[in-house]
Amino acid sequence: MTPLKNIDGRLMYLPNNDEKSAVFVDFENLRLLHRIKDGAKDQELSRAVGLKKQRNLKILDATAGFGKDAFFLASLGCEVRLLERDPIMFRLLEDGFIRARKSSCRRVVECIERMSLYEGDFLHTNLQNGIWDTVYLDPMFPKAKKSALVKKDMQVLQTLLLDDDSSEQMIMHALRYAISRVVVKRRKSSPLLSEYLPDIQYSGSSNRFDVYLSCAK
Repeated sequence: MTPLKNIDGRLMYLPNNDEKSAVFVDFENLRLLHRIKDGAKDQELSRAVGLKKQRNLKILDATAGFGKDAFFLASLGCEVRLLERDPIMFRLLEDGFIRARKSSCRRVVECIERMSLYEGDFLHTNLQNGIWDTVYLDPMFPKAKKSALVKKDMQVLQTLLLDDDSSEQMIMHALRYAISRVVVKRRKSSPLLSEYLPDIQYSGSSNRFDVYLSCAK
């Protein structure tokens, strides 16, 4: 039985059918809204995708997850297509989109209007070449040695995408679709995703963004 349940108007995923561990997509989350209000904290991400040089970027978020980074980029004026391959995660995102479109918060509605959601595996989905300024990849981080260091939503993603071993193929595949660059999000201490060295790196307090310029390949 799929551990999905409607609770208080939200579709939630319940690992092991435990409501205490339930997670859902929430674009009205106060922490997320504070994040888009105080964008300076995410300047590494905005610089990595190329917003310093160009505005109104078209971005393909090929590994959408809970959609938080896509929402942040949409708040900066980017047009973002989210692609999610896991059927459970896709349904959570779909529910989150529906609720966000009905939000009483104008900022949430404005952001969600710049976002579009599609289901599919990036490596096996037919996409239109040459229309994405940036392809954004946020593959699974290696599991932390201490589970307490892993947030609940990350624990869920690690469970749903446990068998994902295709990350190294993603960079070369993404470069076929990116006009300008491919951006890979990593934990700051994590190794590179592939043998290819990034052209640029931006590091924050806990995360790192490896940038591969498509014109350099």
